Amino acid sequence: MNINGVRRVNPEKNHNKTIPPGTDTLLNSFRSPPDSAKPRVYWWWLFNRVTKEGITRDLEQFKAKGISGVNLICTGGYAGKAPLPGVKFLGDEWRELFRYAIREAKRLHMEIGFNLAGGWTMMGPSVTLDNAMKKVVSAELKTTGPAKFSGTLPQPEKIEGYYHDIMVQAFPLPDSNKQIDPKNIINLTNKIDDNGHLDWDVPNGKWVILRTGYTLTGHPWSKWHAYPEGDTFEGGEGYEIDYLSRRALDDYFAHLGKVVIDEAEKAGGKLDYLWSDSWECGKLTWTQDFANQFTRFRGYQLEPYMPVLAGYKIINADVSARFRDDFDRTIQDCIAENFYGRFEELCHQHGMQVGNEAGGPNDIPPQDVLKNFGHSDILAGEFWVNGHYKSPDGYNKDPMQRLNLKQTSSAAHVYGKQQAEAESFTQQEQDRTHWSLGPSDLKPYANQAFCEGINRLMLHQATCQPPSDGKPGYEFCAGQHFTPNITWWEQSPAFFTYLSRCQYMLQQGKFVGDVCFYLGERPPLLAPPKYNIPTLGPGYDCDYSNPDVLLNRMSVKNGRIVLPDGMSYRVLVLQNCTSPSPEIAKQVGSYQGLSVSPIPSNAMSLPVITKLRAMITAGATVIGSPPDVSAELKNYPQCDEQVRKMAAEIWGDLDGITRTERRVGKGRIIWGKTPKEVLLADGIAPDFTFPGQTKNPGTFDYIHRTSGDAEIYFVINRTNQRQTRDFTFRVAGKLPEIWDAVSGKTVMAKAYNQTNTTTTLPLELDAFSSYFIVFRKPVVLNAKISAGGNFPKLAEVRELNGPWNAAFDPNWGGPVKAAFPQLISWTKRPEEGIKYYSGTATYSKKFDLGKDAGRNVTVIKKNKRLFLDLGAVRNVAVVRLNGKKLGVLWCAPWRVEITGAVKPTGNLLEVDVINLWANRVIGDLNLPKEKRFTKTHDAFRFDMLRGSTPLLESGLLGPVKVYRTGD
Repeated sequence: MNINGVRRVNPEKNHNKTIPPGTDTLLNSFRSPPDSAKPRVYWWWLFNRVTKEGITRDLEQFKAKGISGVNLICTGGYAGKAPLPGVKFLGDEWRELFRYAIREAKRLHMEIGFNLAGGWTMMGPSVTLDNAMKKVVSAELKTTGPAKFSGTLPQPEKIEGYYHDIMVQAFPLPDSNKQIDPKNIINLTNKIDDNGHLDWDVPNGKWVILRTGYTLTGHPWSKWHAYPEGDTFEGGEGYEIDYLSRRALDDYFAHLGKVVIDEAEKAGGKLDYLWSDSWECGKLTWTQDFANQFTRFRGYQLEPYMPVLAGYKIINADVSARFRDDFDRTIQDCIAENFYGRFEELCHQHGMQVGNEAGGPNDIPPQDVLKNFGHSDILAGEFWVNGHYKSPDGYNKDPMQRLNLKQTSSAAHVYGKQQAEAESFTQQEQDRTHWSLGPSDLKPYANQAFCEGINRLMLHQATCQPPSDGKPGYEFCAGQHFTPNITWWEQSPAFFTYLSRCQYMLQQGKFVGDVCFYLGERPPLLAPPKYNIPTLGPGYDCDYSNPDVLLNRMSVKNGRIVLPDGMSYRVLVLQNCTSPSPEIAKQVGSYQGLSVSPIPSNAMSLPVITKLRAMITAGATVIGSPPDVSAELKNYPQCDEQVRKMAAEIWGDLDGITRTERRVGKGRIIWGKTPKEVLLADGIAPDFTFPGQTKNPGTFDYIHRTSGDAEIYFVINRTNQRQTRDFTFRVAGKLPEIWDAVSGKTVMAKAYNQTNTTTTLPLELDAFSSYFIVFRKPVVLNAKISAGGNFPKLAEVRELNGPWNAAFDPNWGGPVKAAFPQLISWTKRPEEGIKYYSGTATYSKKFDLGKDAGRNVTVIKKNKRLFLDLGAVRNVAVVRLNGKKLGVLWCAPWRVEITGAVKPTGNLLEVDVINLWANRVIGDLNLPKEKRFTKTHDAFRFDMLRGSTPLLESGLLGPVKVYRTGD
């Protein structure tokens, strides 16, 4: 015992007693992840060109390689210049193929979902004009009375001949500020006939007659066309449904949803979920019962304020702005409840889950995306990899590529969903879209998504096609192509296992975030991507909340804001906007086609401020300024006085400058301090720090989850350079373990230092590499161990320079034998068979460990570990030494241990190097069709690949060296 009564424990002895061998579920499942942690894949039936042979091949190969499920999407979006022949969608042959896929998925114990459309979102030939997306339109004329008006009113915009009147109103011509007293508005709706003719006795004065109606939105994606005009197949054309209307969804579900459900039952199986993919169909502002919906959600009548939609002001600018917000909130609520909520009901009624990309990705109407996700079992955002080859950083760090990932994970956290998914690796850009990125290129994007809170990937995508189509085959127009046709498919388990290990660990327990930012009530309610929040600073993490969660799910326990599923936060910050950063707000708004203000709203509804008072009184710490007005128009102007009165009770005499904090019941309200200042004053240090973090916070990133007794950190190197740094974690009293998701190997940290609240340990991270740092086994507080570092020190034994032999596959145009005097990219060779080669080439070389063979015998006998480092590879390598396969290398460090296979002399090294399809396809595009090696599109849409596309570096690039562990 020491003088403080704490028993000194040898950490090297203590940790072995904590978890008996064979019962370490966390470790065992990390090494061999369960299906629930494996990636899913979008499975495209492109033009419904599928066969039973192709279905079986895909599903068996997905299962074998580590993909646990498929999300079936039937569409026509295509990479080529002309549509492919396929079976008729929903015809007898299609139904038999669909049933066959259901049976095969059941046989293989694979999850299968179905995207409910012939495109991405809900559209098709069954959608009538009345059930299609609509918008409010208006037209006006001016007249003078007293007089009798008899005539046809101007026709508001009419799309595709579709138009219906909502109402006709008249009011005295306002002055230049266009301000109207609602008491002077006359409803003339019952005086207009079906042809727009109006008879009316005009009172004295100058009058405006406003005719308001609705028509189709006319957005390019609100009506789908068959390829090549659009992106569906012939017979799949049609309108998007009205996403504000339960009736429209019910009708659509009856035409398509029940068909696929019935066919799955006939096959003796079932669909695991139905899916609605990303919103890309533009905005809508009306549905037939919108006036009733407005009254239901807002509590007052819509009619007197309708002129606001035509640019007039009712009472004053403030009232009109509030009405516009209420109008947009009603759109948000209709989408959340009448579409996503109703879709949830329908799926659950039929024993299925529901999955949605419920937040975009672009040109959306006002939406409360978190609330949408609250109606989802599978929540999904998406991230893109465009601009990879143009980035000097080795990958494109632009948050626009991953804009809705933090939003998706926040929704999962605040609505109690264990998984947050993302459509992954989508790409669509000139010269680089198809077969142009290998697993090492994709890794930094996956790592960043994981740090945003995503913990399951939906790979985008795999096109099902008859094997007789050849390789690389015919493809969809975006994404990567995770199919058995890719060059590195046989080596793909190494990459998929990495993803699965990461996903398993990041599905454990609960996310750790100190702060929850409240987004307020001003539409649209969108959460920003993960970024360095100036008021919070690096090293802290956060979530975002909407009014629904605050009102219905938040409570307070022991001073923390808690949610029913166990998630909790130290403080709630009244941000009242997407982000106070103008740059971030602009990015979010431009991406979604919406106006997003970086200026926090000064409005708050009476229900919200009432709930805040209750939470603070119960012990919550809330940071933010008091509201000045109500966020609603309901009960105006009394609502403003009620909100101000309650704000005065909460904020009291605070001014945000000299008086910044006061107690209210058991809790605190703070105004004028940043979240970081509050946390630090409370003794809460950042959760993750490293030297240089303040100046360059983006060098590394992290995410933290807590599961039972385990604290799990995921740490990534965001640079393409090897980095060595000391990292400090807000954990103490537990032994740090270093888990490598690439290899599945784990080690106890041999060098670390603990204080009463933190643990610091050195890590060495190669380019874009990552580690899990796991704390779960107790050690004495303030433990300090320094045993030469946490990674072996390597000393170079020799470089394998000089000539190499290589063998290419002549079936793909390569030479059977080729000599490489030095290691260079295949694209630098003069032979077209090498320059444009795609596939596998085998490098071979004989070598001795060194000139002093006797010395190297001693090295081996002294149990020194030896490693082979390939330097750089494009894109995947399989290493064999003296006939023994040593492993698949797909990312840095391109290194494998050779201790058990190497000899002092006479070693035969063989390295299979696999590049990507792009080079051979590019070469073939410059050849007559009859001389081409590949079978794919004759030309690519949007010039995604063409004969002039720059070739991709390929091959074993080196330098190849042998290392040994140091003395």
